[in-house]
Amino acid sequence: MSLISRLSSRPTEPFLERLAGVWPQYRADELKLAGIGVGLGMAGGLMAVLLPNPLIGFAVVLGLVAGLIMLARPVFSLGCAVAIVCLLPFGVIPVRVGLTFTFLEATLLLLLVGWLLRLSVGQRSRTEETFIAGPFDWAILLLLGLSVFALMLHWQTSSSSDVLHNYFKFLLAVLSFWPVINLIKTQALLDRMLRVIMLCGGLAAFIGLGLFALNQTVQRQLLLLLGPLGYPTDDRVLRYHEDDPAQAQRITGTSVDPNSYAGMLVVIIALLLTQLLSPKPLLKRWLLLAMLAGSVLALALTYGRGAQLGAVVLALFISFKYRKLWLYGLPFVGLAVVVLPNTFIWTRLLAGFAGEDQSTKLHLAEFQNAFAIIGRYPWFGIGYGPAPDPDLQAGVSSIYFTVAERMGLIGLAAFMVVVVFFLLYVGGNYWRQTTEKQKANLLGLLMGVIGALTVGVLDHYFFNIEFPHMAALLWLFIALAVAQVKISRTLASSLQSEAQAKIKRV
Repeated sequence: MSLISRLSSRPTEPFLERLAGVWPQYRADELKLAGIGVGLGMAGGLMAVLLPNPLIGFAVVLGLVAGLIMLARPVFSLGCAVAIVCLLPFGVIPVRVGLTFTFLEATLLLLLVGWLLRLSVGQRSRTEETFIAGPFDWAILLLLGLSVFALMLHWQTSSSSDVLHNYFKFLLAVLSFWPVINLIKTQALLDRMLRVIMLCGGLAAFIGLGLFALNQTVQRQLLLLLGPLGYPTDDRVLRYHEDDPAQAQRITGTSVDPNSYAGMLVVIIALLLTQLLSPKPLLKRWLLLAMLAGSVLALALTYGRGAQLGAVVLALFISFKYRKLWLYGLPFVGLAVVVLPNTFIWTRLLAGFAGEDQSTKLHLAEFQNAFAIIGRYPWFGIGYGPAPDPDLQAGVSSIYFTVAERMGLIGLAAFMVVVVFFLLYVGGNYWRQTTEKQKANLLGLLMGVIGALTVGVLDHYFFNIEFPHMAALLWLFIALAVAQVKISRTLASSLQSEAQAKIKRV
């Protein structure tokens, strides 16, 4: 039989029916994509002709395309937010629309809106999209409610556009808790997100080290290239101990501030160290070891004493689970005992404990000022603007004093309630994890939060509206830890159901 006769002998009706049923849908989708493409192309062409710089038009079109993708794929938005937090935390979209939006702000907003749209539609890959509540939602909502009340109570000092904009960015960082626990529903997705965090954090450490290794003139020139994205272009592009160029330079990477950079590295180190010691790490051990070494070296060169002590504390906690850390760490401890006493790091640590250096004296003055503010405004604080009394100055290098200053003792109590309930929830469910990989994931996330809270004794960045990327990083770790517990419970429940079904069949 010839090819033509074989083809003509096949039944054509089912194929024609399928074509008639499917083609209109494909045609509609193609027309929508074509219409969007033509619209964006025309808009980009008009802007390229009308605007003084034709690159602005192409940038706007690319931004719209990226925004549509992130709006349609909230998990992709979350990954972009992680990359921005680690690599470009202060980046500003170079197109002003009433306000100057940062990349992180726009990404978190798209994450929240994309998740809410998906929730409202109620469909996700042919499955019902339902809201997943957190274990201590009421405590987080109480904290947010008190923060809004503190803002409104001192509206006269907190109503400037800069303060309100910074508070909005901080609010988005906290609200990201719910999209994360609702979107990260599978173990594979959570593992992928942890890989993104570790790779971006490790890259941030290597970027900082690479810049630090260059001549200071070259460093300055490279960092000034970030000026159009909202980065500083003044003399504080490079940072020095006690802001004195005659003293040691402090590594900052692309994080502007060495102390916030150090705090981010501590949280990343918690994940890297836990994964390196895990029997089933999420990345190759050589890669984890390289990123951990780079992060530790970058942390040392920040000269951030609070962050360095926080890293030591979380390493001690991790060693209770992975006892081999004591064995692996002994050579490094011995090397530190020999090398550290002859370094600026050791000298600065001793000066800090003795209260002799300028920065320690400044911290002590800030604590005294914080006590004075809390004494005058004990219940709901002074809001988020400047201190209402001219003899007081807002701002203190401590999470806990910052919360007490801004939201009063009641706000501090609400913050501690969130912390305690998180620790009880995650700590209580740690031993219920069914696999070593889940235990390593949960331990790394828990240690990241504990590291941030430890660093927060002497630094304020994780609860400062001017550093929303640090707040976003803290709440991301909190949310992912909760998501890991929920995923392990779901997997355990499904395994139990399968076992019961097998028993019934037998």
